[in-house]
Amino acid sequence: MVTVRRVLTKILLLKLLINVAMKKILLILLFFIPTIVSGQAIPYGNNPAAGDYVKVKDGTRIYYETYGTGKPLVLLHGGLYGEISEYENLIPVLSKNFMVIAIATRGHTKSEIGHQPYTYQLMSDDAYTVIRQVTKDSITLIGFSDGAVIALDLTIRHPDLVRKLVFAGGNISSASYRPGEMDQLKRLSGASLERDIPDFVRERKKLMPEPERWGDFVELLKHAWINQTAVTPEQIKSIKCPVLVAAGDRDRYNAIESFVSIYKLLPLAQLAIIPNSDHIIFYRQPALMETMVTGFLMK
Repeated sequence: MVTVRRVLTKILLLKLLINVAMKKILLILLFFIPTIVSGQAIPYGNNPAAGDYVKVKDGTRIYYETYGTGKPLVLLHGGLYGEISEYENLIPVLSKNFMVIAIATRGHTKSEIGHQPYTYQLMSDDAYTVIRQVTKDSITLIGFSDGAVIALDLTIRHPDLVRKLVFAGGNISSASYRPGEMDQLKRLSGASLERDIPDFVRERKKLMPEPERWGDFVELLKHAWINQTAVTPEQIKSIKCPVLVAAGDRDRYNAIESFVSIYKLLPLAQLAIIPNSDHIIFYRQPALMETMVTGFLMK
């Protein structure tokens, strides 16, 4: 009888230990699941949880994503190859202190192509419409390459809109391109890109609302490059907000001298020439760019 009681007692104790162990495992899982989920890669540029559209004046729908809370900060990516995801390293950092508004410029990824020949002023108007849909406040503005040209136009035409500007890898005139670079851009076509970089085009088309119009998009975008309206020295001097001018020391499209000349014209500016970097400075030197940009913005 005593033996049976001992056996039953051991069974009960074993069940109790198993139950306690299972509860501990459950608590551990509940503790770590949020970390596992939050550690997943966020699909910047194709994130339904953060994305939305604004219909601009000509009826074209422009896509954007928002992250974080605080004062608004707008991101404008580079042209053709660029997209929201080129800021994938910066967005998590910036969204800790700002409401980040990342805009996909006309024809890029999930934004519609429209039918007008592109100009930087047109794309600047698109960005302004998106910004005013999201906020009535003034903004901090970061633009890279084509996005920098658009950002500069926004700052000049809407001087009360922009509190600070990061002008990265942009130019103020098609004449500032290095010799031969504009000729190469003119020779691009939808067909040549599909032939030379088929994987890129295939992935880009997956995001586009009208993938069959890939060739139209390339031609419309080339119109902006070829017919870029030059920004005058007087217009640059009129910019009163702080500006960080940043470029790679081996930028393919523009010589260092062009960035230096822009810097010298700005009343309140900093200049950063990124060592050992070509045009795509946010990819080549991500840690350095994060340090410089956040340092400039948080002062």
